Amino acid sequence: MKDRPEQPENYRKMLKNVAILSGMWGMGIGAAFVQIPAAQNVLVENGYSSISTVPLGLIFLLSSPCAIWIPKLITRYGEKKIRLLASIIGIVGSLLQMTGVLLSKDSDTLSPFELTLILFGASIQAFTYASSNNLRFAVAQFVSKEFLPKATAFVLFGGVISSLLGPLLSNVTRHMLPVADYAGNFLQISIMYFVFGILAMLADFKQPHKNQSDKNDNDDVLGETLNMILADEGRISIEDDEEDFDEEDARSDTDKKELTTDRTLSDILFETELILLTCFQCLSYNIMALYMTQVQLPMIAVGYSADARTYTITAHMIAMFLPGLVTGHIIDTIGTWTTTLLGFIVFLVGGGIMLANDSLTMFIVGMTMIGVGWNLTFVGPSSEISRICHTQAEKTKVVGFNDGIMLATIGIFSLSGSLIYQAIDSWRMYNVLLMIVSGIYALIAAWREVKYRLQPLIEANSIRAFSESLSFDQQLLDQL
Repeated sequence: MKDRPEQPENYRKMLKNVAILSGMWGMGIGAAFVQIPAAQNVLVENGYSSISTVPLGLIFLLSSPCAIWIPKLITRYGEKKIRLLASIIGIVGSLLQMTGVLLSKDSDTLSPFELTLILFGASIQAFTYASSNNLRFAVAQFVSKEFLPKATAFVLFGGVISSLLGPLLSNVTRHMLPVADYAGNFLQISIMYFVFGILAMLADFKQPHKNQSDKNDNDDVLGETLNMILADEGRISIEDDEEDFDEEDARSDTDKKELTTDRTLSDILFETELILLTCFQCLSYNIMALYMTQVQLPMIAVGYSADARTYTITAHMIAMFLPGLVTGHIIDTIGTWTTTLLGFIVFLVGGGIMLANDSLTMFIVGMTMIGVGWNLTFVGPSSEISRICHTQAEKTKVVGFNDGIMLATIGIFSLSGSLIYQAIDSWRMYNVLLMIVSGIYALIAAWREVKYRLQPLIEANSIRAFSESLSFDQQLLDQL
């Protein structure tokens, strides 16, 4: 970066905070993913296969309204306090799930009360998941727009930590409490949330700007819901906190002039590609989640052990986050939409590999490719979300809209994933269906890239045609 030699202390502070957000992402998102080999196995082994994905689905679905409210809470109470609150809520939820498993140790099935504890414990973790998912946008306060793709990718790289300390470690923690299998998994989740809170205390989050948070208190509740909930998370003035390396320090004078007006959400929707970016994130996450949550069912049918299934999920999760080291460079080199197109092609390859046969190798390799595809299709649109915003207030509106819709769709498909799979009643057909969807969106990404490449040529031809018409009119006037 240009400012690196001039601001070595600020640059080091930037790196420190990006690294902290990366660790928080790894703990928060990874803890939710540990629910897959934990809660799913508990429900399957106790006769609840049809709702085995409900705990994870509840986390996703309920995190949608939380994603809308969290920026408003951050505005009022400060980002650090809300991240700590998310940590505490996550710990309580995972301990409730552990209690439900411990109470069932003397029976062959879960009682309604024990099942309720497991499902309710998962539900309240939605707040923690929404807070964790928001971190990929929080990084914008520490870096410039030019560095956003790399910083966003590096934050997601933190998931590698949770991949190693998550499902893989769950093979060990599953028997950590000998009185009941899987109870130790939920204790592990609570520890991951605890680490999330410790890291939140170490981050240099900005203080709340209460004087600006009250500006929209009398806004129309229905017409400007997102404005009321998300607006003015705290527009950062140039004079405020000059010692911190933040978005204002990194931007050019031209960028700063853009920070004078706030567009409404409807204006942003019409003027930018926000809807398309949100759709791609929704599809990317849902394709990955539908593979991830259901792949254990055909593996169970074939007869693979819990350890083998966990290794498959672990390989998948590592592949989801490890490419974060290079995804930012790929986006800078070939562009957001070409990278997204490449990701959907990788989805198709992964699905095709798992169609070959039911060997453990094919499951592991196929799910690894699905993880890589998710990273390539998710990082680019996520970084573009922050780029289309001119001010912090616009960013909070856009983030709430984007994550609210994305998490709602993920929750719906996660809740219904097992029912969809059982209705199709064939892993092969289920896989083919997801491949068809991936192919459709690969074509859309290709169309968007071609449109982007041809746009300058179209504009140049339009200008040339207009100039030629003016020249012709001038010649005609001269003759007259």
